[in-house]
Amino acid sequence: MIKNESIGTVANQRAEFAYRCVKKVKDDPEVAKKYKAYSRRIMAMVRVNGLLATIAFIKVSISNKVDGRAYNQLYADMENWLKCDECPVSFVYKKEKEELIDVLLSLNSNEYRIITKEIMEFANWLRRFAEGMIKDDNKPSSEN
Repeated sequence: MIKNESIGTVANQRAEFAYRCVKKVKDDPEVAKKYKAYSRRIMAMVRVNGLLATIAFIKVSISNKVDGRAYNQLYADMENWLKCDECPVSFVYKKEKEELIDVLLSLNSNEYRIITKEIMEFANWLRRFAEGMIKDDNKPSSEN
């Protein structure tokens, strides 16, 4: 079910993909600040509410004028990770234009558990890079 690759390779690819995702948003201060805050919450939301409820919340939040762009980017980043060839669970996308929420609804319980773990691993990298790459307005910079 999972592609046969070493754990180190998959972790590196996951980290690299997450790095590129955060790098895309870090230069837009409004989106970056919210992206950082939301990326901090994803894992806790999944643990408390489950993956499907979390993704549904993010999908609904995209329509919010204030928060929508950051939520849209997070949704797209998670979806794009699961669709890319480097992702060990890209098998779940049977159609090119299928949306993440539709995929989650079609999974059996074992596949759902595997995807939940993968999203949490990916979200952890997003959070790490967002913490390190996106500056807080109220924190003094340690750079000289």
